[in-house]
Amino acid sequence: MACIIDNGLALGCSSIGGIEKVYIGTYDGSIVYVLDADMNITGLAAPTTGVYNFEQDAEYAGVEQTAEISRDNGTVYMKTSLSVKFIEMTAELRNTFLSLAKAPLYAVVKANSGQFYLLGYNSAGRATEGTLSLGTAQGDMNGGTIKFEWSGADGIFLLDDGVLGSADLPILV
Repeated sequence: MACIIDNGLALGCSSIGGIEKVYIGTYDGSIVYVLDADMNITGLAAPTTGVYNFEQDAEYAGVEQTAEISRDNGTVYMKTSLSVKFIEMTAELRNTFLSLAKAPLYAVVKANSGQFYLLGYNSAGRATEGTLSLGTAQGDMNGGTIKFEWSGADGIFLLDDGVLGSADLPILV
């Protein structure tokens, strides 16, 4: 990609923040993505392991991308983080939490705006922090939170909505 600015951006009308759905799968560096002219993912040319749905309530999950820029070193890369929340401490949550904390991951999120994004195009994501808690007071959260981070030259990619759930990228049960 050239380092030349060749277009501007129009002022957007409006948007809505937040994440509606989170899908997580085991990262596979051999996956080949099919990109259109706008660098949106339109398919996968190599098989994938698929993703699992991790249900989120309103305002539980969030994605943030930060440009890490070093003028001294001449480097620019993107750091992307995904945070998710799970309610009610169960044996299933504990075991899933441990697996998520250890595994190399990629994720697909559906934003409240209806668009899908892929995290993990360049590299595997890893858990960077997490907490399982029963709380102290009756009004405290009983469950867990976990945060994942990805680093790479390109950051997150838009994913055509027809790709998720297709043979290219199945949703596993």
